[in-house]
Amino acid sequence: MNLRRFLAPDARAALERIRRELGPDAVVVSSRKAPGGVEFMAGRYDELDEVEKAPAEKEAAGESGNAILRELARLRALLQNQLAGFAWSAEKRRNPVRVHLLQKMLGAGFSPRLARHFAAVLPRRYSPEQADAWLRQALLRNLLAAAPADMPGIRPGIWALVGPTGHGKTTTLAKLAAKAALRHGPEKIALVSVDAYRVGARQQLQAYADMMGVDFIGLDDAAELGPALSGTSGKACVMVDGSGFAPADERFSRQVAALRQAGAACLLTLSASSQGSLVESIIRRQPPLDGAILTKLDEGGLCGAVLDCLMRYRLELACLSTGQRVPEDLHPVNAGYLVDRALRAREASSFSMREEDWAAYAGMEAEQDALRRSG
Repeated sequence: MNLRRFLAPDARAALERIRRELGPDAVVVSSRKAPGGVEFMAGRYDELDEVEKAPAEKEAAGESGNAILRELARLRALLQNQLAGFAWSAEKRRNPVRVHLLQKMLGAGFSPRLARHFAAVLPRRYSPEQADAWLRQALLRNLLAAAPADMPGIRPGIWALVGPTGHGKTTTLAKLAAKAALRHGPEKIALVSVDAYRVGARQQLQAYADMMGVDFIGLDDAAELGPALSGTSGKACVMVDGSGFAPADERFSRQVAALRQAGAACLLTLSASSQGSLVESIIRRQPPLDGAILTKLDEGGLCGAVLDCLMRYRLELACLSTGQRVPEDLHPVNAGYLVDRALRAREASSFSMREEDWAAYAGMEAEQDALRRSG
């Protein structure tokens, strides 16, 4: 690697010069104090390939050479961190409205990926107020929401609720069944449990069925749903309570596949404040899902992460669930309410980003990207 010497009054000026002259692939090899400032030795990362041009030298280097490459990769990532922090500060001076939009989305729980996309296409010369209005409309256009007439239970069909344990599937299913009973009559509704894992799940759903006067069917596995449906041909709505599994559990995927094969529409049931990484993992690992239901909206927390995943994976919201009342706490999707709630989110806590934290955040993101690219 061809190294160049950079002399500057301070480290920041030196790093900016290195970035300007060597580009994003710059690697700092050493730094020291020098008369008049600091001295940096740096080169381009892609020139490291020259190390591999001499097979004999590579063999002699062995593990030592690998250690050097790893250290250079680490130094490159560190430089990316520092430069990204400087770039964030410079970007805030040049494009304060774009940075305003980024901070608003990241603070609401949206992913950096989606936030960067919207910031990149934000029309120029907008004021912060215009940017906020533009962002709201952009989010509304991308959030798929079922019409009230198409809510499960209002629209006839076989509806199966799937998702992790503890996200409100059984309670939400009872609300859907109660709404359907009011719409079509109790004799036209059937509740089905395929949850043979959670203690008391079947008994809880049967208790709801008894209170509503609707039929109840208890199954040990989702694969039994197809034959069981032969006895429900006269029903307007069949509501199926799925077992709760972790996203990586193969039984989750098998259950969804079996339910879909039996003709059920599978709705992913999620707490509104779920972590984005959890939601993304579930959606990516499962067979195609038919929609989603957001629950526990009354418990607070940021809902931006869940909305982010639903928009990026084009999953339609079927309905919303709030408290424990059956069926009062079940609602049609109000996309405006959800978007406004997400964008107004302000969590005054130790986890809130302060102004001085943003440059460090940008630097860490850049450093992690550099390390991933270097392998």
